[in-house]
Amino acid sequence: MNKITRLVTVLASMAFMLGVACASESGGNTTNETSVSDNAVVESPSTQELPPNRLIKLVDALDDPDHYCIDIRGWGSNVRINDSLQAHTCKTSDNRDEQFTYRLPSGQIYSEEYDLCIQAESLEHGSQLFLRDCSGISPQGFKLEDDGTVRPILDLENTLCVAVEAGDGHVINAIHKRRELFIQTCAGIDPSHMTWTFSGCAVSPGS
Repeated sequence: MNKITRLVTVLASMAFMLGVACASESGGNTTNETSVSDNAVVESPSTQELPPNRLIKLVDALDDPDHYCIDIRGWGSNVRINDSLQAHTCKTSDNRDEQFTYRLPSGQIYSEEYDLCIQAESLEHGSQLFLRDCSGISPQGFKLEDDGTVRPILDLENTLCVAVEAGDGHVINAIHKRRELFIQTCAGIDPSHMTWTFSGCAVSPGS
């Protein structure tokens, strides 16, 4: 009986630790995260696979203790998949609109929930990112660099990065903020605005 009691105690402790992993994540990297820097790419997409359905989160919290994640505007039945993508407070409940899978060998960043891929509007400073039908065309390819930046494959000079706007985040409500998301020239951008990690705290209804 004592052995059974000890086993139940151990299993309960393990379940508790798994349950608090996402809540503690904003305080630093955890074992549930895969840093972009662990999957370096220079000339072509990484050959190391990332787990599916990750949150693409800024490493630096900036002005939001829950950090910013790449996000589809709107939510649920009001999601606006034709609008440009944004950075939004990382959600701790149903966050399917913030879940993306890095695909190989194309370098596509894929939304399983909407069966669409992130595509750069153009290779110009200030251009935006959208969700489009996954076609395998090059504007949908991105490199995950060892410095934590996400860069368009077509940018042969390797000078452009996915970054959030500077300044303060726009307040949506008491717990959520947002920032605009752009393709920007890496030089001159604060690293805190363009250094990303692929986080493992993706959740769906009922989880």
